[in-house]
Amino acid sequence: MSDQQPLPAANPSFQVRVPLEWDDSPDVPIVYANQVLVSHGGPEFFVVFGVVLPPTSPEQMPDSYRIQPQVRVVIAREAMPAIVQALTDNLARYRAAMAAAPPGH
Repeated sequence: MSDQQPLPAANPSFQVRVPLEWDDSPDVPIVYANQVLVSHGGPEFFVVFGVVLPPTSPEQMPDSYRIQPQVRVVIAREAMPAIVQALTDNLARYRAAMAAAPPGH
């Protein structure tokens, strides 16, 4: 047994606001997905994005489709509400823009 005492959990008594800026790196891969699986375990959410390619003819119709995972993302539970809100807000803006767009655009 160690004679060291465990460190107390960090509990800061102050808050600091620091602006965050996204780096616009061209090296970040772009991954296409048309399927998503969301699950949770312990303190994290797991989001798996995948692709299913549709058949090109009725003869190619399988009994089931295998989804090819493209990327797995682990998200801290504290961040999930903000992510859901950002997705909801962005979807609302997209729908509003599509409703205002002329037909065929």
